[in-house]
Amino acid sequence: MAYKRRGMLRFLRVRNFALIDQLELHFEDGFNLLSGETGAGKSVIVDALGLLAGSKASAEMVRTGESRAIVEAVFEADLKAELGRLGLDAGDLEAEMIIRREISPDDRNRVFINNQPTTVSSLRELAPSLLDIHGQHEQQTLLDHARQIDLIDAYADSVGLAGKVREIFTTVEAAEAEIAELIAEHARKIERSDLLIFQRDEIQKTNPKPGEAEEVRRKLEVLSNAEKLLGAAARGYEALYEAETSVVSTIAQVERVLREAAQHDSRLERLIEQIETARISLQDVAYALRDYAGNVDADPQQLEQAQGRLAELERLHRKYGPDLLEHLHKVRRELDSIGLTETKKDELQIRLAALKKEYAEAAALLSGKRRAASKSLESAVERELKSLAMPQARFVIAWQDVSPGRASGIDRPELLISPNSGEEPRPLERIVSGGELSRVMLALRSVLAVDRPQKTLVFDEIDAGIGGKAAETVGQKLKELSMRYQVLCVTHLAQIAAFAAHQYRIDKNVLDGRSVTRVAALHGDERIEELVRMMSGSRVTHAAREHVKELLKATKA
Repeated sequence: MAYKRRGMLRFLRVRNFALIDQLELHFEDGFNLLSGETGAGKSVIVDALGLLAGSKASAEMVRTGESRAIVEAVFEADLKAELGRLGLDAGDLEAEMIIRREISPDDRNRVFINNQPTTVSSLRELAPSLLDIHGQHEQQTLLDHARQIDLIDAYADSVGLAGKVREIFTTVEAAEAEIAELIAEHARKIERSDLLIFQRDEIQKTNPKPGEAEEVRRKLEVLSNAEKLLGAAARGYEALYEAETSVVSTIAQVERVLREAAQHDSRLERLIEQIETARISLQDVAYALRDYAGNVDADPQQLEQAQGRLAELERLHRKYGPDLLEHLHKVRRELDSIGLTETKKDELQIRLAALKKEYAEAAALLSGKRRAASKSLESAVERELKSLAMPQARFVIAWQDVSPGRASGIDRPELLISPNSGEEPRPLERIVSGGELSRVMLALRSVLAVDRPQKTLVFDEIDAGIGGKAAETVGQKLKELSMRYQVLCVTHLAQIAAFAAHQYRIDKNVLDGRSVTRVAALHGDERIEELVRMMSGSRVTHAAREHVKELLKATKA
């Protein structure tokens, strides 16, 4: 079955890197193979790809006499979400990603993704979606425990359950964080409660009324000037009404005189009406002054009380602001919320207990599925290893309990391998032989070809220690993998190379006294000649050519 591949290496440019002065390679879908004499620079190309996957760079990688080495690649990849998480813009390129790494002799590194400067750590985070390099020195995706458990989940058909466990765990963490914050908030409120109670009682004891301070100020102004106000009112009343020659009596006399005169001229009647109105108004004013004087209290005790009340209100205003009643309302709300916080915390703890129980049940079910599937996986990988010239190899998945649980569940796998009879299984990362490691990875990939077909698999040193039928089996498996992934392999064996869809020869030459590496895509007779060289060395015979042709026919079957 063919798959749509989206994460393929399309183009590689290497400049001033180790033996390579300048090299450009265009890669195709399927199985790509690099061949050439020992020391020609095949593994240097793999090392260059390793830099694009985030491997450590060193000043020795820069070609002697040059100011910097550059490794640049174009991938056909749609990783907009991943770029977004790294704070990078996907740009206008719909399904293309350009990665460039520059190395200087002074150990300075520069990394660019889609021409945007970034870091090596960002490159390492992005690389597993693009490249999976299997060799002796590279960091492998399959050596990462998180990736191992993802692949086991895919093999066990428990991806959905693993997602549920992760989701519950995240919810548990959020609930725990919320409870912790509530507890901290409750502690802060309890710490403040004595102060709040004091403020509430102090304001309630004073019992202020809306706008009272201003009202007391006005009252105090009157009480402080009572004698002056009484004198002014009395004098005004007397002048307007009480005295024999008061204003009101004088106007009344004028009014009487004009009424007598109006008998002779009616035009005076309008003026008489105006005078009468003025007399009545002044009389009302006089009565008001009399009544006002009766309402002015000159009691010194009331003055003292008003002064005390104003002083108390102003003191509270200085402490709590201009609106005492609003502050009192806020204090009461905060005191009430102490009880609400405690209630909410109790509710959350009940919910958290239920979530933890749900997590424990789902994680236990997930653990059972993983461990049951791992037995089948162990047998499947061992069968693959036997066909890859590792007949005594033992493959073991050791499970470690994780307590407390985490997002990935309550257990952690460790992939162990015993390449030879009598050896104890060891973690994959402790395998010394690059060839063995590559074959183990090939076996795992063959069985666990369950992740997204969006990457390039690179195999280096996979032919170490094998030949004949085992080499053909390796070639066949690489071809099968290339139906799902783009595969790039470095090999010395014609039995493996014959299965490739595309072959490139790497040559090392001396130019102007310096070694340089060149690459050429092989087609037709060129490829046959290269396969003959790989199989027979310098003894190129007609029989060898015919054998290679038969081998190529067999691999196409």
